Amino acid sequence: MKVIKILAGIIVVLVALFFIIGLFLPKTYNVSRSIEINKPDSIVYQKTLNLNDLGSWNPWMQMDSAAKFNVTGDGISTGSKFSWDGKEVGTGAIIMDKLNAYKQIDQKLVFIKPFESTAMTSFYFEPTTSGGTKVTWDFKGENTSIFSRWMSLAYDPMIGKDYDKGLSNLKAFIEKQ
Repeated sequence: MKVIKILAGIIVVLVALFFIIGLFLPKTYNVSRSIEINKPDSIVYQKTLNLNDLGSWNPWMQMDSAAKFNVTGDGISTGSKFSWDGKEVGTGAIIMDKLNAYKQIDQKLVFIKPFESTAMTSFYFEPTTSGGTKVTWDFKGENTSIFSRWMSLAYDPMIGKDYDKGLSNLKAFIEKQ
């Protein structure tokens, strides 16, 4: 009986620590990666913007060959939407939110399955002195629970490697044209 009380006490302390420490973890998260593409910003912007090309370079879209993808709208203007549904990639959508020609693309990410959440992703375009374009891709949002605060600690290494792969894919996709 004494062992059970000790174990119960340890569990209560661990659960309390989980919640107490969680209160001090960041309320927001941000993952950002960059790459230089050897094409002018006008070309890089247009190719990154076009949701119809997303499957050619996006690492998550390449992860699930059986997934169904659909573009609503023209794929290049505010309100255009790229939806997906797959066993590996879940269900969700990317909605074109704000555009600043040759400078920035803001997209709203809506995840439905395996769990619901919303985040923002942006692309920033900066001409380089060599005639190329520095592209920065970021992912940001708010942690709405203690659990999401803990989860966001893994975002940079987890999402960052996919962003690195996606930017490398984007570079290859644009430079081969």
